[in-house]
Amino acid sequence: MKELILLLLVGISFAVPACPYYPYKDYVAASQYQSPQKPADTFLQYCSWSLNPICILTNVFNTTEDKKTFIAESIANNSFDKILDWNQKLSFGKWFNTTKSSKNIKDAWVSLAYFSPSVYYNGTYLLNSTSKIFTKQNFTFVVDTRKLSGDCKDNFRICGYGYSITTSSNITATLNVKSEYLVDRYHLVTHCGMFGCWVTCDYYRTDSFKDSLSTSDSKKIKYENFSVGSNYSIAKYYNGLAEIFINVNNSNVHFQIGNSTFDKTSYLYRIRYELEPYNALVKELIPVNKTSEYGLSILERNNSTFRILAPYSANCSLTISEHFNSKTISGCNISNIGNSSFQKVEVKQPAIFDSLFYLATLGIAFYILYKIGKKVMPHA
Repeated sequence: MKELILLLLVGISFAVPACPYYPYKDYVAASQYQSPQKPADTFLQYCSWSLNPICILTNVFNTTEDKKTFIAESIANNSFDKILDWNQKLSFGKWFNTTKSSKNIKDAWVSLAYFSPSVYYNGTYLLNSTSKIFTKQNFTFVVDTRKLSGDCKDNFRICGYGYSITTSSNITATLNVKSEYLVDRYHLVTHCGMFGCWVTCDYYRTDSFKDSLSTSDSKKIKYENFSVGSNYSIAKYYNGLAEIFINVNNSNVHFQIGNSTFDKTSYLYRIRYELEPYNALVKELIPVNKTSEYGLSILERNNSTFRILAPYSANCSLTISEHFNSKTISGCNISNIGNSSFQKVEVKQPAIFDSLFYLATLGIAFYILYKIGKKVMPHA
């Protein structure tokens, strides 16, 4: 008899399905679940514990917006490293401005939080070949642990959840979440025998509660390849002055010759903050079109080509800067004319001056002859 009962119990144990494997087991009971609340602004949160000198200096400002502006503009907008350092210290929580929920997966979101390095311009993120993508995500696995209708007992077994993030070539991050839990259900069963009837709470069946959810985030990107399209050349040299052509190809350039400088600024940067209240930082491009010069003259501008006149110096260079790289071209040595493209031009007087000089010389000659004639023939 004992052997028969043991065999029946073993049979029942093998009939109860086991949980599939899931890497994460944490969950929140439905009775304890609360929607996440929007956290405090992380600009100020960051500075509440940081001894960064920038944070210390924010105390001179009275309003939150003034503090945020000061912090943003002080993160050295020419330094991608400092921007990345700031972004990596941000703590992204459960709250997000756009979330998606299902029965057991609540407040799911994914974000292409920031790229490093990157520059934002007019809805597009400019990247280079070294740029890395940083995604952030969150959600809550919620399990309703209340006893199911008709059951005398329920045994909840949390199988858990798993998720994956995929990034497509057009930069779309997709969060895929799958969750599952099992409920071993027990029903009241009446048993009758020779001496009467009795009721027991017996295993009835196991139900599987599966759920899945997908949500995504997309951003428009463009890869920028650095190419040195700007250049300069010396067209003429005379009387210590150099006539120089500078070609500017949609970049910022700084040309220096001796103590003279020429700058063409195509764009500036400012700090943009995104994903409030987490406030990830990114450099934002601001188009401008301005030139400045010191100690030289701009003789002519033809589209992106400038003709300048400057005191000659062998110490000259052109620095071309774009969003992620810069390059300097140097050298204005015109001593070796035969091996350079520089043209040394002798100063020549215009033809009209040659004619006037000829007439003046001729007039002086006639005048001298006239004086000599007067002496030889005083009564002529």
